[in-house]
Amino acid sequence: MNKGRVIYEDEAEPHFRLAYPHPGLTAFVEYYFEVNQPATLANPLYLNALPNLSNLLCVSLRPQSWLSINQKSGALSTVKGSRFLGNLTDLHLSIYPASVHEFYVKFKPGLLGKLFRINPAEVENANADLVNFIPLPELEEHLQTAPSFRQRVSLMEQMLMNRLYGFIPDYRFAIVQTALNRFGQTTGDNYHLNQICRELGVSYPSLHRYFTEVLGYSPKYCQKLLRFKKGLHLYKRHGSGYSFEEIGYTDFSHFVKDSRQLTQRSPSDL
Repeated sequence: MNKGRVIYEDEAEPHFRLAYPHPGLTAFVEYYFEVNQPATLANPLYLNALPNLSNLLCVSLRPQSWLSINQKSGALSTVKGSRFLGNLTDLHLSIYPASVHEFYVKFKPGLLGKLFRINPAEVENANADLVNFIPLPELEEHLQTAPSFRQRVSLMEQMLMNRLYGFIPDYRFAIVQTALNRFGQTTGDNYHLNQICRELGVSYPSLHRYFTEVLGYSPKYCQKLLRFKKGLHLYKRHGSGYSFEEIGYTDFSHFVKDSRQLTQRSPSDL
């Protein structure tokens, strides 16, 4: 049985490309990326998708399908065509065979729910046909005929600029995004929620309400997900000798406990 692996944004991979958004879109988009598997590829690519807060648009550039396996339930899904992919509650193994070519937009957590008027429960683990949300055939044709990743990013940004023109998320969305950014920082003191609430000028009950309205989860759960993602990245770079207290864990065993709770695996198996 092949094990997948987690790939981080700063890791160079031969079949991946990544680009960050135009400044006018940074409030909405995390980044763009592409999976492009050559037709001559001998072995599929196995990737682990951690439990996350991601909202993805996936535009299929070739008709080849790929597989997604829930590592907790064992449920297998065949992913084909352009999709709207919601945040994951469990570890998933993605298997990309030869000829897969997919273009992705990773949005800020909760943004697509706001934009498409979908409640957080419907976004969770969503795997829906993208044509239900946007005029797809024209977009697919433009991206499929664009000769380079950079040009596909440019075309997508033009579409997003038009789509998002005049769209202003409310103050709750802005507060949630600011809190998520603070969770992503590496100093242990920054992980105290009471301190973050003081800096944002909100009470914890208010922050909790904003998170559940925008994302469907508590601040503590979101903090746990982002802290684990950061911890796994540092573990892969530095091993168990890293000072995990710097990112809010009490010690290395605390990080391992979170790994087993969130993914049912030890960090070394990810």
